Amino acid sequence: MVNPIQLAAMSDARFFGIDFSGGAGPWRPVYAKPTVWIAALEGPRLVDLRPVQKLEGDGHPFENLAALLREGRYRAAAIDAPFCLPEAHMPSGGHAQLLKDIAQLPAADDRPFPRGAAILAYARAHAPLASAKPSRITERQHNASRSTLWNGARPGAPFAAACLTLLARAERPIWPWKDAPGMLVETFPAAQLRAWKLPHANYSDAEGKSVRANIVTHLEEQQHLMIDDADRKEMLRSADALDAVLAAFGAKAAANRRRWRDKPANWKMEGAIAVHA
Repeated sequence: MVNPIQLAAMSDARFFGIDFSGGAGPWRPVYAKPTVWIAALEGPRLVDLRPVQKLEGDGHPFENLAALLREGRYRAAAIDAPFCLPEAHMPSGGHAQLLKDIAQLPAADDRPFPRGAAILAYARAHAPLASAKPSRITERQHNASRSTLWNGARPGAPFAAACLTLLARAERPIWPWKDAPGMLVETFPAAQLRAWKLPHANYSDAEGKSVRANIVTHLEEQQHLMIDDADRKEMLRSADALDAVLAAFGAKAAANRRRWRDKPANWKMEGAIAVHA
């Protein structure tokens, strides 16, 4: 199998997909059941699929991922996590200022990025919350269940804290604000499955293996993705590994302008989620 991390030249045919987490455990150097996965597509083939713990590098897994993205040896890399806050809670300097501000927040004692509570406090410093789960227009477009500023059960705020920190450290062009080689893209695998008219819920547990098998079959037969036996086994075993592969199609959607939904009118402030048509 080709190791995309060792490929020297940037390729217009290479796309990364990243299934993400805002928790502390999934980023530990040793984690029994990995939930943060990175997929690499090269042309029509899935050439690499691995948990973040198995990335090349001597640093913490989060730093190794930041280093991989910082190299920019890909056309686009899509991450299943929020890239922005709702417009009312953004700084006057926009997204660039947001990343600068988040980069200055101290990391929590158990993870290399702030907790969700720190993002919530930052947002409230700009405007009071109008609801418990404020959402961006692009999140409503794609029926995204996560709220960037919800920090209760199944919170989205830790995802935002981790992802915004990663974006700041990666120092890459970020779509839709910039469309350039080696850009980072926000995506949402559940919306990708909806776009393809596939089941998009309840496929993460043991009972969901048959659903995962149907999704893998769609990737092979309808999206013409070549998958080797070892990677197919991982995708059938782990919904997180599968979601990383689905995320890579969000990267292709943004780069190739094959999006299922148009960018919202306020994309310059709130950003956009990319899903392949």
